[in-house]
Amino acid sequence: MKFPVLSRSPLFTGIPDDDIERLFECIIYRVRFYPEGSVAALAGEEIVSLQIVLSGSMRGEMTDLAGRTIKIEDIFPPQALAAAFIFGAGARYPVNVIANSDSELLIISGNDYMALMKRDPRVLSNYLNVVCTKALFLSGRLRFLSFHTIKGKFAHYLSTLPGAASGKVLIDRTQQELSEFFGVTRPSLARAIGEMEDEGLISVNRREVRLKDLKGLSGLSQA
Repeated sequence: MKFPVLSRSPLFTGIPDDDIERLFECIIYRVRFYPEGSVAALAGEEIVSLQIVLSGSMRGEMTDLAGRTIKIEDIFPPQALAAAFIFGAGARYPVNVIANSDSELLIISGNDYMALMKRDPRVLSNYLNVVCTKALFLSGRLRFLSFHTIKGKFAHYLSTLPGAASGKVLIDRTQQELSEFFGVTRPSLARAIGEMEDEGLISVNRREVRLKDLKGLSGLSQA
C-alpha cells in the first residue's frame, strides 16, 4: 500500500488496505512537504481540500488581541487538518496550522473526497464519526479556555489527570508546554502555581502534584 499510515486514520478505519488502495486509484491526490516551522494554513484561509498528516506533526494555534499565542492542539499522523469544516459553506481554517517538525501532508480535493464517500459508505460513516468527535473536543476546549484565571485553568487541568480523585497526579507536560496550552506566559503560570501552593490548595514536587484541597480546586475550575 502506498500510504500504509492511512489504515490507522479515523477516516479510513475498518477499511482493508486493499480497499483503500483501490479507492485511491479513482481520485487525484498529491503529497506536499512542509519543513519545521513552516505554515501549512493560515486562520481565515479557505478550506478547499482534505489534508492528512502522513509524517511529522502539525499544530493548530491562534493569536489573541494581546498578541499571545494559544496552542489549540497538536496533529499527528494520520490525523486530518480541519476535516470537520471541509464541506461547510465558506469554510475557512479557524486557526493557523504550523509544522512542529518536517512533515508531509496528503492532499485530496473536496470533490474527490466526496467521490470516495459516494463510492464506499464506510468512508462516509467514518467522516460523520470524525465530525461528531471533533465537535465534542472543541466544545470541551472552549469551556476550558473560558476559565478567566490561570489558577482556574490549572485547577481544571489537574482535575483531568489520572489519579485526581485520589489526590495525587503527575503532570504530563513541561511548564513551557502548559503555558502555551493555557495561552499565558511561563512566568505568569509559575506565579499562579506558587500562589496555589501558598494558599494550601496544592503541593508540587517536580511533576508530582498533591491536591490538598479538592473543594477549593473545584471552586476555581468552575469559576
